[in-house]
Order: sequence, then C-alpha cells, then structure tokens
Amino acid sequence: MALPGSPRRGQRRRLLLAWSREKSAQAGGQAARARSMAEYDPVALPERQPAVAVLLPTHIGHLTAWATGIIVALAAALTPGLTATVFSALGRAIGPRFARSVAATAACFEAGTMLSLAGWLAHLLLAVAAVVALVVRLMRRHRRDDFAGRYRAWGWLAFLFLAASCAAQAPIGRAVGVFMTEATGIAFGPSGYGWWVAIAATLFGGVSLWAVLPLHERAATTVWLTIGLAAWGAAAAATWLGAVAGMPAGAALAAWVAGCGLLTIAMLVAARSVIREVRGEARDGATAAKPKPQAATARPTAVTQAPDQDDAPEESPGWSSDAFETTGYTDGSDGDEDRDPRHLSKAERKRLKKLARMNRVA
Repeated sequence: MALPGSPRRGQRRRLLLAWSREKSAQAGGQAARARSMAEYDPVALPERQPAVAVLLPTHIGHLTAWATGIIVALAAALTPGLTATVFSALGRAIGPRFARSVAATAACFEAGTMLSLAGWLAHLLLAVAAVVALVVRLMRRHRRDDFAGRYRAWGWLAFLFLAASCAAQAPIGRAVGVFMTEATGIAFGPSGYGWWVAIAATLFGGVSLWAVLPLHERAATTVWLTIGLAAWGAAAAATWLGAVAGMPAGAALAAWVAGCGLLTIAMLVAARSVIREVRGEARDGATAAKPKPQAATARPTAVTQAPDQDDAPEESPGWSSDAFETTGYTDGSDGDEDRDPRHLSKAERKRLKKLARMNRVA
C-alpha cells in the first residue's frame, strides 16, 4: 500500500503537468528539441525577497540563541585538546574495523587545524559584524532628530571591522609601527607595535562612543562592546609579551578570536536596539507616569416637557404642524431657492401658530 505524498509536493506536480500541457499545446504537439529555460514564480524576484534587516534577531530568545551559537562555536574551535580524549574513547568503543576512519576524523580536530578554523571563524564573524553595522547605519540615517549626522559612526565602525580582519592576515600593524617610529623618532613597543595599538584603541574607542551614546537602549550594547574590545586588548598585550618574553602565540590568537565573537554579538544587540527604536518599542530611562482613569461624566438627562394645548395640530390646512416641520417658515420675500430647509424648533413652531391664530382672528 503506497503512502500518500506531501500535499505541497502533489500541488507542485499538478502545476508542472499543467504547464507542460500548455507548452506542448503551444508547440503544436511537437516535442521541443532544445532544453527550455526554467521558469519561476513571480514571488522569486529579488525585490520580493526579505532584506538583511528582516533577518536580524529582534526577540530576546532569538538573540540569546545567536549569542549562544557564536560562543559555542568559538569555544569548540579554541579547545582542541578536549577532542583527543573524546576520539580516543570513540576508537576503543568502535573497535579496529573503523580505526582509520576515527583517526582521519580526529586529524580534523588537531590543534593546528582547529586554530586555523578559529581564525577563519573570526574573519567570518568580523564580516557579519560589518554587515550588521552597515544595516544599522541605513536605519539610523532616517532618524529625524539626527542633525549632526551621527549615523555615520556605524559606517566607520564597519570599516574598522574590515580593517581589523585585513590586519590579521597582512602585517599592516608592523608597517604602521615602523612608519610612526621613523616619523617621530620614538620606538614605542617592539618594532613600533605600541603605535599600532594606540592608534587602533583610539579609533575603536572614539567611534564606539560616537555610535553607542545616541542609542536609547545602550546598556547591553555597551557591555558586549566593552568586553569585546577588552579581549582585543588582551590579544594585543599577549602579542607584545610574546615579542618580548617569548609568550606562545596561541594565547593572543584565542583572545583575538574571542573578541571577534563578542563584538559580533554587540552588533546584533545594537541592531535589536535600533529596530526597537524604529518600531517605537524602545524605552528611555525614566518611566512615564500612567494616566489616571478619567471619571465618567454624567450624561445630561433629557427634560421632558408637558404637552401644551397650543402644540396640538390646527385644523387649518395652511398652518398644520406637519407643514411647519417639513417646509419651515418663510415670509414670502425670498424665493424658493433661498428657502431655509432647516427644521424649526418647538418654540418657533409655537410662536408661528400663535401668529397664525391672530391673523385669522383679525
């Protein structure tokens, strides 16, 4: 007995058959020799695809999941020593038949390979941080009270992330340090490395303050950004000590990779804060007082008047109450087009009835 297929798959199959019949009918029943170009639904157009800002995490649960995934990935890449024990136990459990497969898999998690993987993850995270910073810049530039152009700080922050990624692969820091040493005559750090650290710290510190201070919800962004920059400071210190006291380079790489992950999380938190500002969900530090419920206003009760004898309809056909209610009163000086079509009030009808009775008596 065949199991029923997916309803969506069956619908796509029926649509494909209908399209094939339509194509064959247009071709006059002859099979096309050349392979026809694939056709897409209009929903597949790039203009109808979600933008990058829509993909950013806005709920606290999604943001926590992103941050946890980044931290776990970096921790797995920076702790290759734990995998040796795991694969040793796995080889004993499986037996000699798959010993070569276990050894080949364990080679993927060696110290050198994992550190290279950690460096690749760091570059990828810096690229993600730069893209998120550019998205924040695009949203911040539409803030109406930003007369000083403070949204440009996020563009500079994205540029600094890309520059840091390039400096990790090319010896840009050494070139800048040697140039500053020759220009000033002051050897600051080993091979002028202190000049590069001072310039990078000044740029990142100034641009970060320029970008984060105008935010309404800036506490979480400040915490993550501070921890990430502190990790990069530890990496710079480890590199400095490695050049002076022979400290292993793995510590500097681990601190730098950790800083990349923390700065990416900081950019995701900042993007969430800006999206909440755009949607009007962000809160300032002061809590607005709740409006007091207004007391229910008493509705005026309608005053009923006792019927008057003069309100009774008259027998005269020219001065009936229905005529006054529908046509209104006119003194004959205005034409039909200038007649006021409004309904007369009860007092006016009463006064006109008295005038009519006086005219009849006279």
